[in-house]
Amino acid sequence: MRQLTSHLGPLIMLAAGLAFAIGAAATLDLGSLRRMGPGAFPLLVGSLLAILALIGLVQNLRHPMEMNRADPMAVLGVTGGVAAFAFFTPLAGVLPATTLAVLATGSVIPGFRWPHRIALALGVAAAVWAIFVLGLNIPFTAVRGL
Repeated sequence: MRQLTSHLGPLIMLAAGLAFAIGAAATLDLGSLRRMGPGAFPLLVGSLLAILALIGLVQNLRHPMEMNRADPMAVLGVTGGVAAFAFFTPLAGVLPATTLAVLATGSVIPGFRWPHRIALALGVAAAVWAIFVLGLNIPFTAVRGL
């Protein structure tokens, strides 16, 4: 049972990756290499997730991981970060929501001081803006009201 539990994470990642890749390929327009369609990104990310899950699964089969107990505060921090992003994106825009999500997630890391948390949150928000808004021209509402 213990060994099956250690394989559960990579198996879930593999299933999710395959579901996204197959769903994108079957239902969305992939476009071309010069002009990607709406299905190209989910296909690429799903395939990459499935490949990484397979690598993790093979490594885990060769050298099984040691099981650690779940840290309830870490689970709460990650859940809070995802919830903050989902809740605040429509209200405030992608950049404030990203900043709040990183702050919520980083708040449960022991020894991670507030100046570092704030710098990380602003850096991640700047990277999101540079990659998705400037680089990929995705029409996000960066900051609502601006």
